[in-house]
Amino acid sequence: MSPHPLEHLRYLARGWGSGEDFPASEAAEVLAELAAESPGTLVHACRRLIEYFPSSGQAWWLCARALCALDPPEGIREAADELAGDPTGRRLAEVLPAPGPVAFPEPSSAVRAALRRRQEVQVQKKAVRAQLVVVSALAAGPGAILTSARSAAAATAATGAGKPVWAIVGRGVLLPGPLWDQVLVRAAPSVDAGTGSALEVVDGAALEAVVGDAGQQAPKVALARPTCPPVAELLGWKS
Repeated sequence: MSPHPLEHLRYLARGWGSGEDFPASEAAEVLAELAAESPGTLVHACRRLIEYFPSSGQAWWLCARALCALDPPEGIREAADELAGDPTGRRLAEVLPAPGPVAFPEPSSAVRAALRRRQEVQVQKKAVRAQLVVVSALAAGPGAILTSARSAAAATAATGAGKPVWAIVGRGVLLPGPLWDQVLVRAAPSVDAGTGSALEVVDGAALEAVVGDAGQQAPKVALARPTCPPVAELLGWKS
């Protein structure tokens, strides 16, 4: 007998290993099942998912897309397909300097995909010795990103040494202001449930560029274009 979808969400959270990306396809499958079989429970399920993954911009984004869709099961599947087809890794590969050296503290799947494409890029472990530091955002909002404390420290060290810092903001990571404010309340400063790492906010002014699904852009431009609505059901609820 298969577990109830809400229990399945709990299993996903428990199985989320250190350093892993948000399990978007699995979460979407559960939400789509609930939306089809028990539409009245979708809001509760989305809130529960965010409680499990409060620092994941993609979790908030997926839930916002689910709750604003005219046909929730179809909308959830479309959103999951968008996340699965995220071209951010390819966009990063196109703009990475070679041979480097480039520092990637706690690289995301997009960074790993880019390095598979650009194997000539020299990876440097110490930020101050790198030509460029690339940090991965867990979530982002107007003018700032949320990342691990390790990545934030690398960004600070690079800035102090006069080295540029780029942020990777993959599809679904960027949120509208009201949802971003909720992330800051629920996830930062805190400890990320999946990685066990402390979290910090990095101001967009500390970044030279943001690389996302649209390619390399100025932070002011890239961090001002969220692709999900600030749905009321995700604003200010109490657990």
